[in-house]
Amino acid sequence: MSEETKNHETGGFDRRNFLKAGAAGIVAAGAAGSLAAGQASAKTVVPDQESLWTNSNTGRRVIIINDALLQIGPPLARNFAKLGYDMVIAQPADGLVKELQGYGSKVVVIQGVEQEGPNDESNPEHAKKFVDAAIENFGGFDSAYFRTAIHKGADILNSKKEDLQASFESNFLAVVYALQAVLPPLMDAGRGQILILTSASATKPLYDFLGYSAMRAAANHAIQCASMTAAPKGVCVNAFGTNFLNYPDAVNAFGGKEAMEHVASHIPVGRFGEPEEMAHLAMPLLDGKNMYTTGQTIMVAGGYNHRYDNLKMT
Repeated sequence: MSEETKNHETGGFDRRNFLKAGAAGIVAAGAAGSLAAGQASAKTVVPDQESLWTNSNTGRRVIIINDALLQIGPPLARNFAKLGYDMVIAQPADGLVKELQGYGSKVVVIQGVEQEGPNDESNPEHAKKFVDAAIENFGGFDSAYFRTAIHKGADILNSKKEDLQASFESNFLAVVYALQAVLPPLMDAGRGQILILTSASATKPLYDFLGYSAMRAAANHAIQCASMTAAPKGVCVNAFGTNFLNYPDAVNAFGGKEAMEHVASHIPVGRFGEPEEMAHLAMPLLDGKNMYTTGQTIMVAGGYNHRYDNLKMT
């Protein structure tokens, strides 16, 4: 029996023909039956900003940003305000709300949530407040950005139970709570994007931040699991792993400018990243124009994750 006849009778296909003919080779080789009717012509739409879909009932796209105080939250909010988004935010940086409103955005500020404390991201009600506010004020939302973080530094020999528990709650469990809050309304709507900020230390651990690095790695896996649940419903879920960003809180965390210069010497690009750079990179994962990228963890650390050596932080 010839290979061609064998493939025909078993319903298989010739790999050489497939590679030569591309997608059409699937049909030519007899494998078209493996594609359900309609799937082969799935919609591919790259809309302009004016014709983008929205889950809101206002006709304007809506984004949730749970941290508009630190890191990439403020520049991310500015970028989306300039695109005509309304938004639900918390803990805005000084003057940010007025600035966003100046671009024409309606801004809902959530009260009673904290960066650290009893109402921080590790509280199951934290993320739910943003979702409820988006539905109440706009009828729905299209994108959600969540940053969860607590930094507890210690290596394997000095990690204490209470610090590991705090890291578990704020760096892993809080991510699960955020996903459980934002996924159902987006999946019900049949479209949406979620971006969760984790850390580049999830793939190249800071060994003297054991709990933090380990829980960030676990969070990335949770995000990947969530992406597989959400993908059939048209929702994209991704992680953004940053490190070494130049904002005031980071300067204090690293111990001042001199310490930051030492850290920068370990970063291949030779400097800390700017929040505006990271916000620019995050935009395509939230702006509705790229609905084919999901389950990814994008590392943004100036190339540090590809260095052979490790940086001691404490």
